[in-house]
Amino acid sequence: MSAARITSRPWQRQVRPIARSRVPVSIRSHTSHAHHHPHHHAHAHHHHVPTGANLDAVRSYCRELLRTHDHPSYILSTFTPPPLRDANLAIRTFNLDTALISDQTTNLTIGRMRIQFFRDLIEKTYAGHPPAEPVAQLLSKVLHADNLKLTKSFWLKLLSAREQYLSNQSYTTLDALESYSESTYSSLHYLSLEALDYKSTSLDHVASHIGKACGITAVLRGTPLLAAPGPNSPQAAVLLPVDICAKHGLRQEDVIRHGGNAPGLKDTVFEIATRANDHLITAREMLKRAGDEGKGMAFTTFLPAVPVSLYLGRLEKVDFDVFDPSLQRREWRLPWKAYIANARRQF
Repeated sequence: MSAARITSRPWQRQVRPIARSRVPVSIRSHTSHAHHHPHHHAHAHHHHVPTGANLDAVRSYCRELLRTHDHPSYILSTFTPPPLRDANLAIRTFNLDTALISDQTTNLTIGRMRIQFFRDLIEKTYAGHPPAEPVAQLLSKVLHADNLKLTKSFWLKLLSAREQYLSNQSYTTLDALESYSESTYSSLHYLSLEALDYKSTSLDHVASHIGKACGITAVLRGTPLLAAPGPNSPQAAVLLPVDICAKHGLRQEDVIRHGGNAPGLKDTVFEIATRANDHLITAREMLKRAGDEGKGMAFTTFLPAVPVSLYLGRLEKVDFDVFDPSLQRREWRLPWKAYIANARRQF
């Protein structure tokens, strides 16, 4: 398919049904909360939980980190209902802290040590002995003062997935990218739903599809940034799934050399973007089916679908050229679009 013909065939019409079997029937059925939280209100004072000025300092550190490195999450946090605020801040900061590891370390051994540091951080924080890291302090408050029941394995699953791709290698297939997205972004969504005490298979399915759309879109958005250092830089990398690149005759070294002019790039991006869009469409359908349950506070956890949808729309406007500079600009419509989505309870 030529890139010129892509825009004349709107992708909304090309939706393939997503295999329902890929989403676990009940994501939480295998986990029991009881053994994670032997502590109750009466014991809260035994834990290292920040209060007063310390708590304010921890919150403002985490907010500033999001503002600098994950602006969409920073904007969306303004719509978070009060009971979810600290949990959401801890979840998003943890995601950011661990996502930055591969950007900040070129040495694989050091990268693995950083991942292990965060594994220990989760174990110690759940055990009531959080390290002095802001994210651990905030999570300790959420677990031991607010007594929220968050499944520990979701944090650890995210870390294992990050560790697997520490060296910025390509995803072998689009399905591999999808499964990475499920382990990382979908896990964040499951934790947010748990923080609001929702235990619902239908909402888990919405969360799963939004997480996959987020992860796939993040790879598209990051392509020009990772490929940009130029042909002589050992840092230059292309993460686009190898199977889709091969299908469209795209050579990954051409992306580093020629950027948006690499032969086959637009067709490759079109196919990957279509998969992300399919997940959004499925998530919308499932949200409708969830009825009133999806219109409550749980809806705020689905707002990350808004920046994904805006990015995919902009990508289509520039004919699927991920290197178009307009795509790297901050999305000024996000606060307004998120406000409307939140008010109407649809993304």
